[in-house]
Amino acid sequence: MHLAVVTPFPPAITGIGQYGFHTSRSLSDANVFDQISVLAGASNGTPAILNIPHVEVEYPWRLDHADAGMHIMAALQQKKPDVVWFNLGVSSFGRSPLANLSGFSAVGRTRKLGIPTVVTLHEIVELSDLSALQAPGGIFAKMGARLITRMALQADVICLTLKQYTHWLSEHDPHKKSIHIPIGSYHEPDVLTHMEGEELLFFSTFAPFKGIEILIAAYERLLQERPNLTLTIAGAEHHRFPGYAQTLIEKYSELKNIRWLVDVPEDSVRSIFERASIVVLPYSASTGSSSVLYQAATWGKPIIASDLPELRSAAKESGLNIAFFQTDNADDLAVHIKNLFDHPEERMTQLRQNAERIQNIHPQNTAKQYIEAFNLALSTTGKTARLKSMQEPDAA
Repeated sequence: MHLAVVTPFPPAITGIGQYGFHTSRSLSDANVFDQISVLAGASNGTPAILNIPHVEVEYPWRLDHADAGMHIMAALQQKKPDVVWFNLGVSSFGRSPLANLSGFSAVGRTRKLGIPTVVTLHEIVELSDLSALQAPGGIFAKMGARLITRMALQADVICLTLKQYTHWLSEHDPHKKSIHIPIGSYHEPDVLTHMEGEELLFFSTFAPFKGIEILIAAYERLLQERPNLTLTIAGAEHHRFPGYAQTLIEKYSELKNIRWLVDVPEDSVRSIFERASIVVLPYSASTGSSSVLYQAATWGKPIIASDLPELRSAAKESGLNIAFFQTDNADDLAVHIKNLFDHPEERMTQLRQNAERIQNIHPQNTAKQYIEAFNLALSTTGKTARLKSMQEPDAA
């Protein structure tokens, strides 16, 4: 059976692109597909193709191009897959509303072709604070967010990374088939060796609502009593905010012990987490779950996060132990960081609980849940073929 995957994809580091890469790899490892074709979006130039065994990666559509949907459909008609999986966030196709509407239109068009269609919707952005996210569209932003959701819901099966989203969907569209699949770990859990010194890590895309300046303000306060404290700010440019990373680098160029890593390659992510003492998610606003929570838990790193509803839900649903600080409050963040540094027993309590919980959402389990979603889509569309079930390994 042939699976086509429409997704952002590395080499650019984005949360949804990383998810598409690692989930495609897990599905390949499951050995239930004869062929997996990834149809990814190119940005500038021809991106390097990452090697995943038995997965063919192509870049038929481009970010910020209003013909994204047309190119996706042309590629699907050429590939003739048995199932299509769309891995999407609200701005997966770029910063242009037209490009995103075009890309999302491919969901309904694929279903009309009679191809079983599954969508993972990482964000129900109409439930978010669009002003805090600086969403484009002005007074029409809410309408555009609602339209994007409706276009995604044209799939046969909807996969949602937060359980609260499945509850919302069951109230608003009770006939729609939906499955909750938490982001989970990208790798087999492995508590990385604690490095010497004290280092804070921010790892995400660079955008104003990511709270980087709140984190830096807290860091400045802590430096007064911890002069050897270091801060790594790593990730990639957010395509809606080009140049924002460079603006921050210039603004804080005189502040000592900050390491800036922009456009981190996938194979460097583990080493960045290995150096960290504490992982901080200082976001001012969020559109959904966060892969960084699960990566930090996978590698045994303490976590401090903004007290946002989406982050609280992700932690609660997966049973993760996270320290929450008052959103946008640098003083409170500094207090929480100091507390974790000063109380190693609290860090160990976090690590033990998270190491236990992350075993239940490992990569094989994610692949197993997607195989169930694909079979549900096959059944919904009247197809007789089914993917073989996957035996989930026992949790360690």
